[in-house]
Amino acid sequence: MAETEVLQRVFALRLYGEPDPSSGGAPVVVLSELAKELESEVPADAPKPVLDPGVLDRALVARLIESPPPNYSQPPIHYLLGCYERSTEELRRGGSNEAVKAAVATARDLILNYAGLALFAGVVPQAPALETRGALQLLDALLLRHGFNAPALASAVAPAFGGPAQAQVYVSGCVAMPAGLLEELAARHDKDEGLTDAVAKMVVELSRLFSRISPLGDPAPYLGALSQLLACEPLARAAVGCRQWLPDLKVATGRAAVLSGACWLGPFFNISPIPDQARGAPSQEPSVAALCFAGAEGRRPGDVNNSVSSLRLAMTGVTASLHGCVKALLKRTTKPAMLRWLGGVLEGNGERGKMEFSPDAAVPDGFMANLAAVLLKLCEPFMDTSPASPFWRRVDPGFVAAGGLLDGALAGETRLAADRDEEAAWRERVGSNGAASPSSPTGASPGAEGDERFHFICQAFFLTAHALHLGPVRIIQSMDDLIRELQWAQENVRQTEDMVASSSNPMEKALLERKLVAWRNALDAASCRYHAAITVLLDPALVANMLSYYRLMAAWLTRLATQGSAGGAGALTLPLPDPAPKDFTCMPEYFVEDMVVVLEYVGRSAPHLLSAAAGGVGVRLDEFAVFFTSLMASPTHVRSAFLRSRMSDVLEMWLPQDEEADGGRGFRSRRGGGADLAALFNCHPLVVEHLAPVLLQLYNEIERTEREGAFYFKFRMRVTIANILKYLWSVPQHRAVWLAFVRGEQYRGTSEKFASMLINDTTYLMGEVLKLLKLLREAEDIRADEAKWGAMGAREREEHQRLAAHNGQQLKALVRSAMSVLDTLNFVTEEVDTTRTFLQPHMVTRLADSLDYFLVYLVGPERRQLRIKNLSEFLDPRELLRRLIVVYLHVDAVDRAAPGAEGAVFAAAIGADKRSFRAENFHEALSVLDSVLTVGQKEALHSLSQRALAASCAAEEDEEMGEGVPEEFLCAIMSTPMKDPVLLPSGVVVDRPNIQRHLLSDPTDPFNRQPLTEDQLVPATDVAQRFAEWRRNRSSVGPQ
Repeated sequence: MAETEVLQRVFALRLYGEPDPSSGGAPVVVLSELAKELESEVPADAPKPVLDPGVLDRALVARLIESPPPNYSQPPIHYLLGCYERSTEELRRGGSNEAVKAAVATARDLILNYAGLALFAGVVPQAPALETRGALQLLDALLLRHGFNAPALASAVAPAFGGPAQAQVYVSGCVAMPAGLLEELAARHDKDEGLTDAVAKMVVELSRLFSRISPLGDPAPYLGALSQLLACEPLARAAVGCRQWLPDLKVATGRAAVLSGACWLGPFFNISPIPDQARGAPSQEPSVAALCFAGAEGRRPGDVNNSVSSLRLAMTGVTASLHGCVKALLKRTTKPAMLRWLGGVLEGNGERGKMEFSPDAAVPDGFMANLAAVLLKLCEPFMDTSPASPFWRRVDPGFVAAGGLLDGALAGETRLAADRDEEAAWRERVGSNGAASPSSPTGASPGAEGDERFHFICQAFFLTAHALHLGPVRIIQSMDDLIRELQWAQENVRQTEDMVASSSNPMEKALLERKLVAWRNALDAASCRYHAAITVLLDPALVANMLSYYRLMAAWLTRLATQGSAGGAGALTLPLPDPAPKDFTCMPEYFVEDMVVVLEYVGRSAPHLLSAAAGGVGVRLDEFAVFFTSLMASPTHVRSAFLRSRMSDVLEMWLPQDEEADGGRGFRSRRGGGADLAALFNCHPLVVEHLAPVLLQLYNEIERTEREGAFYFKFRMRVTIANILKYLWSVPQHRAVWLAFVRGEQYRGTSEKFASMLINDTTYLMGEVLKLLKLLREAEDIRADEAKWGAMGAREREEHQRLAAHNGQQLKALVRSAMSVLDTLNFVTEEVDTTRTFLQPHMVTRLADSLDYFLVYLVGPERRQLRIKNLSEFLDPRELLRRLIVVYLHVDAVDRAAPGAEGAVFAAAIGADKRSFRAENFHEALSVLDSVLTVGQKEALHSLSQRALAASCAAEEDEEMGEGVPEEFLCAIMSTPMKDPVLLPSGVVVDRPNIQRHLLSDPTDPFNRQPLTEDQLVPATDVAQRFAEWRRNRSSVGPQ
């Protein structure tokens, strides 16, 4: 009897009695015709038939197929779902009752069978609309289970049912998916072809519905439904086996990855605060721009920040769900398909790697940012740089040559240092070793099914690198353009508002007001895109994972570069091995460039995130500092001087100094860190031992970079390097290393080239500053001449003003660089060792000539040429003069206190400067700086001027004695009498200081362009002896 009652409640069926349309969600149906049939099959005196397992199948045939009840409130599929749900309730009620368990087992067996007949065989009759909806009824139930409300479902299915009214009737009979039914149904019909079709319809429709949801909507039901589908292996296999899994993106373009009908998984990655810029892209609702960022320019920052926080919280849930879905597909037989999808989508969207790309041909920013975030979460278990991490045993650089997933995408990438031939040879060698590089870890486990070459950790590591390259890094690189667009719109709004306010013409004012509306709309649109982008890019969770990932990348690349043990940095020694390992030089350049881009952006936009203190993400920066210190001065490992110089940009942002008034030195202000960053610079042994020498070498090497506009770029980068050197100079252990390095080179080599660059830069930059000041003065004179200005046309005047503004901006940049160089000269000439480099014969004259030339323009009569309006907007002449004088005083003090073998030479070099030296210039400088210089400095400067004057007089006498010097005693480079003649391999005799100066910038023989080094210079003693004899003879008879 209990069994019958259980089955009656489960199926809402009776053989006798009256129908009960009010019994809960499933009205009871009385099968009176079936009862009559059953009665006719038994003797008249037999008990009445009951609904037991023996007749249950016939009861369901009668209920669902032969005589379904008319106008029943539940469609057949949902009726069966309700039956399964009620069977669960019966199990709960029955507890350990074996009869109940047996009845429920029988019931569920039939429920699953008839559900399959209804869904896959079309045996169960349904209304036309329900027949058309088919397996999507399971999706409706699944959505309801995961929190989708009935009105939302009615709205979603209304087109399929011919309108809202019919949809509401359908939804009123829908049942939320019972726990366990979907999984049992999939297991029961695993081999049924209809299951694959049903799952394909479900995921495509789910994808279509999800594609219009924004983070402000309710994505959880959709993602919950997807997660449940993919958690069931038979359903997951069907989902990845359908034709809408991964289209050929090389044919359809990468954009196809976000079209639900072509790639059902793609739209789930497309939800983002960042708008899709492609033409015709479906809008996601509710609108993030309208509800979160509209009018952001005029709102309180707190309001916007609250919107940002809400969006980040919503996207955290989305990312977690997507990660769960991908992880589920990677755990089973669907793993190869999931890996192919990841590789295919990344490879198919190579368009995003271009400097300019069409949004219509690639997935949008939000998609790729989400994909990168999910891949980063997949990497979390092995983002550990300790030697015990499984990472070191699994990652093989050979993946870059033949990983199978990104071969096409990686093949065209620029390499760190290898040229095309070297890369081809490396690829061939890796291929011949069975896709294992010489640095591949030993004992690596096989990878995914169908690919025995690489472990999943290796695949995930390189897939993540490429996803970051095409996603967050690409967005960061576009931010400068977006900021410029925003600033341009702001300026136009301001100008147009001023024009509206000043206009008295009604027609003109109306036109201006329409123009103002257009500019405000443009400003609002740019502002919305900007805030949406930083919502994603500066999400602390994403930043933490990106920093952890690139920290691992830095440690791994360091290991490759040194061919060291796991963790790399522990046993690292400099200089790095030469030649550089091919496993390192053949890695894509973007591995390092993207690391720098991310660190630069975070350091510039959200430096607090770099701190280990509250509010920071707590990622250690040691590996970055070690990596940059190791690579900045190693062109054999990283060919691009531009890229190596950008590493110094990152280090400068990390300088452990508070933002300061700058002491008048003109350096870029910094938002420095605290004790953790101080320890990074001052406690790590390798950084302390090598950072200063490495930066000196880098300062020299960026003289030539491959970057367009490199001539001006090098000065900006040298300011950056100078900032770091300034800090290192202030730290005793760094200064000690620097001075020891100079002594070790015996004041030559890198130190000498650095000093030469400082002199060259001073000469060039100050010269350009003077030139631009003259141009601005000329422009002011033209504007002041009313007749000349009035005679110019409107376009000509506009061009004149544009050029003047451009020259003004360029002047500011050059002054900043010039002040940086002078400041560097100031502090490096404080010590004897670093100053001795400047006092060598081939250096001291250049330094003196440069300083004297600019002193003329700062205190001599020529300074009148440089007077312009608002001069203080560009430079402070008095401060510039002070820095110049400090260099004079520092160099002279060292020259007198610790003279070289030839004695003190600086004052003599100043006096020998026939072009610019005038003693009165020093007197005028004393007058201008009277309140700035100390008494001791004034006395020292006066003494220097007197000694230089005496040297000038002696030089004039020598010059008189030297007139008419035979050509054989003149330097072939400078046509000046030789003091130390040397013979070049080309057979030409030159003065040693002059050829040494030439070799500092050009290591070739100036007469045959063949390579030349100083050890090839042969003293021309015979020429020196003949010249000395000639001078003695000339002296005995006096000048002719």
